[in-house]
Amino acid sequence: MNELITVDNNSQNDNFKCRLTTPSGVIYCDKDNGSPITMHGYLPHFAQYLHESGQLGDFINTCPLSYKSNNAPAVKDVLGTALLSILSGHTRYCHATSLYGDNVAAELLGLNKMVSHDSIVRGLDKMDDKKVNQWLRDSYRKMYEPLLTTPYILDLDPTVKVLYGHQEGAEIGYNPQKPGRRSHCYHTYFIASLRLVLDVEVHAGNETAGLYSHNRLWSLLDEMPRQCRPSLVRGDIGFGNEGTMVGCEERKVNYLFKLRQSKKIKNLLSDLETPGHDWTDAGDGWLGYESEIKLTGWTRKRRIVVLRRQHSKKEKKLKLPENDLQLELPLAVVVDDYPEYEYQVLVTNTAYDIPALSQLYRDRGDCENNFDELKNHWGWGGFNSKKLKRTQLMASLVGLVYNWWNVFCRLAEPDRHMEAKTSRAQFQNVIGRLTKTGGTRCIHISAMGAEAEKTLLKFTRISKFISKLCSTASQLTKEQKWTAILQEAFKKLWHHDELKTVSDGNQFLLNL
Repeated sequence: MNELITVDNNSQNDNFKCRLTTPSGVIYCDKDNGSPITMHGYLPHFAQYLHESGQLGDFINTCPLSYKSNNAPAVKDVLGTALLSILSGHTRYCHATSLYGDNVAAELLGLNKMVSHDSIVRGLDKMDDKKVNQWLRDSYRKMYEPLLTTPYILDLDPTVKVLYGHQEGAEIGYNPQKPGRRSHCYHTYFIASLRLVLDVEVHAGNETAGLYSHNRLWSLLDEMPRQCRPSLVRGDIGFGNEGTMVGCEERKVNYLFKLRQSKKIKNLLSDLETPGHDWTDAGDGWLGYESEIKLTGWTRKRRIVVLRRQHSKKEKKLKLPENDLQLELPLAVVVDDYPEYEYQVLVTNTAYDIPALSQLYRDRGDCENNFDELKNHWGWGGFNSKKLKRTQLMASLVGLVYNWWNVFCRLAEPDRHMEAKTSRAQFQNVIGRLTKTGGTRCIHISAMGAEAEKTLLKFTRISKFISKLCSTASQLTKEQKWTAILQEAFKKLWHHDELKTVSDGNQFLLNL
């Protein structure tokens, strides 16, 4: 039988305490007047990782946002709240309201306080377009630069973001999931296999073609020292055009793209279906054939690789004359003599053999996993705005925080990439209680879940590595410390290959 609990509002000492009957028995409930807590107990370790590497400090100090009013929030408070909101998996600006009043999280990040979502929106809109673009590009470059000193593949891929409402740049374009729905197109540049974003540009929904990536692609390559350029630029059918290939050839960069099946390509495929051609095993059920071709609009002949894979046997129905009354049912005939194939045509300026090129292009499909994670578990699927400028800014911020979090998780799990769906459940399901005694601050963290103890051990291992790095190598610059962190995070991929610090501050080093 439920008990009726009455609360005396005039009582100041016992106005919260109550006696509750539960399936396990009677429990007395009272509020805790002790130390403040935070639901973001992982922040001490994440904040140490960003602080000691110089990533967070440079990100805040170089931000072009400034206020003149004495009542305006601090720039670091706006950026810190936005960072924590993105880390928490929020997809709308109003979700940042859940962070408001978390003084422990603010203190751990070095902030004065958590600001409202309105302050975030106004702060983003206040930034100058040209200055904010340079700020973001510098922040990205400081993050990924050491990774460019080892051979890597630059993946190009656009993705469509469906929109509902009236946003700037919302246009009807290529949208296979919801044809006719207005959208934005995110042109993205990835470091293949590392799940890291080099940059992202938000375009109108009708600008999905690869040529809309050219301006940023060429500026991205031209900004890099020659030793830091990719070993291969890889893209799908949208990049297999004269403009993209000529741009790569002028910069002496290798490329691998897929070609559309134009009239000349179809004629070539028809010719290859006849006997007498030497096909090579390309792996995964594919056969490959190498040739050269000059298509209409091309300035030169280029090497192509034709890949084909046989379809499963299909039944073909014979069409019967309408006046034939003897056969009432269609006759199914299995055609074994003329197998059916699906084709892919790749164009490249590399010397890789057919099996290697075939595998390289199949590996390009990993980009779809990046988009799935960024759009469904990070903020690329949300943070809608009427202003395209703010949408671009938030997309870039999400990509940068996504990179920081992935490197942090790699320090804990160097053997594999952990998607947000897994890493948040493991590393962010932590509560922290901050206590202060005699000028000493101590945060007590409690992890939840089946792998709680393993999570705490991983945090401890990360903290010990960074503390040892900073104490034993105090003469290192922040760029060199970040390089060492990246080396530790991706050590399973490069074994004994050492990353190199490319720049000091904003200046590129001449000797790599």
